[in-house]
Amino acid sequence: ETETGPKKLEKAAITLADCLACSGCITSAETVLIEQQSADQIYRIFQEKTEAIKEGRTDAPFIVFSLGLQPLLSLSQKASLSVQDTAEKLTGFLKELGADLVMDTKLAEDWSILEQQRELLERYRGRKEGAKPGTQTVLSSSCPGWVCYAEKTHGSWLLPHISQVKSGQQIMGSVVKQFLPTKLGVDQSRVYHITVMPCFDKKLEASREDFLEDETNTKDVDCVITTLEIEDMLNREKKELESCANVKLDTIIDGHDTVIRATDGSGSGGYSDQLFRFMAKNEFSQILDSLTYKTLKNADFKEVILEHDGKTVLKFAIANGFRNIQNLVQKLKRKRCDYDFVEILACPSGCLNGGAQLRSEQESSAKELIYSLEEKHLKMEKSLPENNLQLQEL
Repeated sequence: ETETGPKKLEKAAITLADCLACSGCITSAETVLIEQQSADQIYRIFQEKTEAIKEGRTDAPFIVFSLGLQPLLSLSQKASLSVQDTAEKLTGFLKELGADLVMDTKLAEDWSILEQQRELLERYRGRKEGAKPGTQTVLSSSCPGWVCYAEKTHGSWLLPHISQVKSGQQIMGSVVKQFLPTKLGVDQSRVYHITVMPCFDKKLEASREDFLEDETNTKDVDCVITTLEIEDMLNREKKELESCANVKLDTIIDGHDTVIRATDGSGSGGYSDQLFRFMAKNEFSQILDSLTYKTLKNADFKEVILEHDGKTVLKFAIANGFRNIQNLVQKLKRKRCDYDFVEILACPSGCLNGGAQLRSEQESSAKELIYSLEEKHLKMEKSLPENNLQLQEL
């Protein structure tokens, strides 16, 4: 309000660097306009490519999309499509807009799991005999909302517990930016990498200076868009996913199939299950076909143990949502945490319920929607990280 009457203010704009520097909100990045991490930015890149091609220039952006599994599950549920059809129709839509390559992130997710297996085994074997409970607990690093909370709220004492392995998103970024240009003969500076993810915090992760290549000053991931933004893009183009043409996905290594597969375990990547089975096999020669988790105070906090010679030798947990995270952190702080590994996700119910997943338009509750997504994930074809032939070849 001014002396001459009301004055319309300009729309506020902040960068992700501003957001990361703030010690206020942690997972509500969706409430602010974030430059360079939006569908509008992608349309600008598409336009840049169109103009460069028209002018006959050789510096047109080479646009690569990497599709996370959780957005595919969410989109498939709403459109009543199979996950495979959803991925192929989304590929068709994005290529029609101007994408050069569209891939899924399974290779990167598998790589992240394999690296965390090695890391956990090394820490487990290196721990001191008689160490106090909680001094050796390893916490997953794939959720940027949780990592940001740990950094801002608890700092140096908690960070050594967090896995040093990159998330699948960032590993995919490294592959796209470092391997693909050489393979395809494309200048790295032209590659523009976009990921499709289930939550807004993945935008924060992609914007961290940790993931900026020093020599070339390029990011592993240039832009992150969410499931909700994909829906907005479809509406913007006046299209329905069901009516888009099916186009096969691309692969990092030629000659491999493009079937969308999941990993056994939670819908957030299956880290706990895969690491638990790996440790049981490599340390105690036990091959486990399935795991049985015990639910604790609520459905978002559960644990699984392995007994050997009458003793508990492995104890893992999955903790989703900040209520459970805070309780876990307090246990760690008081040296009362005896878990070897904890899979941690900021969102209740994990990544399938990410803050940027599609919400139900029916009268069914949010819980029913999550249950449907979990069932769809459970019925998907599964593959083990160690059996990923494309990753082995890479």
